[in-house]
Amino acid sequence: MIGIDVVAIGRIEGLSGHARKRIFHPDELILAEKNSRPAEFLAGRFAVKEAFFKAVGEGMKTLSTQDVWTTRGEHGEPVINLSSKARALVGGRRIALSISHDEPVAVAVVLIGGGSDGAL
Repeated sequence: MIGIDVVAIGRIEGLSGHARKRIFHPDELILAEKNSRPAEFLAGRFAVKEAFFKAVGEGMKTLSTQDVWTTRGEHGEPVINLSSKARALVGGRRIALSISHDEPVAVAVVLIGGGSDGAL
């Protein structure tokens, strides 16, 4: 299953602090504070959330944006993290993730596969 999403960076720039806390996981907000372009960074993270919702086919019917968050792996690569509720939708399948930014947008692709869906 695949999901893709594009987010206007300016849309994230306009969010209030309260809205950011409601949408983004605390780990994402901490990483954004350390980033030289926090709105671009968060736009990519929001695109990941939406791409994940599309890939699992549930959207925000059963999950919130707090159920999916992105951190950095050992080599700086984006790593998707899931709450137990989100993990239950994925099961034992693997998740591949890519994020890209090019003003004025950020884009993310989430690929979920493995198990009975084939190799990933």
